[in-house]
Amino acid sequence: MDTGTAIVGAISVVICASPFVLTGVNRRKNQKGFLTVLGNLAKKHDSEITQHEICGNYAIGIDNTKKTLSFVTKTEDGYKEQFVDLSSVIDCKTANICRSTKGGKIIQRLYLQLSYANRLKHEDVLEFYNADISYQLSGEIESIEKWNKTINNLLIS
Repeated sequence: MDTGTAIVGAISVVICASPFVLTGVNRRKNQKGFLTVLGNLAKKHDSEITQHEICGNYAIGIDNTKKTLSFVTKTEDGYKEQFVDLSSVIDCKTANICRSTKGGKIIQRLYLQLSYANRLKHEDVLEFYNADISYQLSGEIESIEKWNKTINNLLIS
């Protein structure tokens, strides 16, 4: 085999493989950043993350023993942090805001709505998906259902 052909072949492989490698590196860096912010938010409130998930533009984690929830979304300016003490929450439900089109319904927003026993306290909204920010759903529907069930199980116990 010719040396020139081998060099061209090697360069072609590097060029074709680099997008996949860079995507994986960026995903791991993004997840590490989310976990750091999520862990710091929990520590700030004397909690720890015992169960978590990172999906799209958000990370969610709970402390099963202290019944607290930490939620972080990535914004243009950095991270938006939300911390909730689940001992004062009485209800958790999903909200799905859709827009009707000729072809069916298009999901605009997905969020969890946490209601408190104290009616003077406003409900907390944990936004899992916003069509204005993310153009495509990537597991948010399954994730929101899982966390709704997890939170409601904690509220019962």
